[in-house]
Amino acid sequence: MDSGKVLHASQNGVHVLRFIGDIRYSLSPAIEHFLEGVYAGPSPAGFVIDLTETDSIDSTNLGLLVQIARWMQAHDAPRITIVSVRNDINDLLTSMALDEVFDIVTRTSVKSGEEQELPPGDTDKAALARTLLEAHRALMELSEHNQEMFHDVVTTLEKNALKG
Repeated sequence: MDSGKVLHASQNGVHVLRFIGDIRYSLSPAIEHFLEGVYAGPSPAGFVIDLTETDSIDSTNLGLLVQIARWMQAHDAPRITIVSVRNDINDLLTSMALDEVFDIVTRTSVKSGEEQELPPGDTDKAALARTLLEAHRALMELSEHNQEMFHDVVTTLEKNALKG
């Protein structure tokens, strides 16, 4: 059983996503489903990603965060803020070049009002494989280091997509 969860709150068009515990790829369908709903409506006034209670976060979910940042950039929306007080998480964010597309704040916590846990998303294998592939492609776009690190992962995911 996964020990991670994602909570959501919004106020005045600003969405806050709070990632709690171990954030693994199995949570990505719920996040993606939530984002599809957000993108289908009026453009958000902003996003805050709260990682203050995150124990770990995998590359798939980092890639989903990059996709949010890219979507916001494409819609001339404000840059997204990530709040993280843990050195290990901050080191990971920096090593994956997320500081290139996010404002990372290390000394605060977010008060977001009433939160709701994101409901589970589609767990269809093909949809999950597509999410994994697109998330890793997004990470690769951030830096040469990421291109090298995730090249084999993306190649394998692409080959598996052709088989399926």
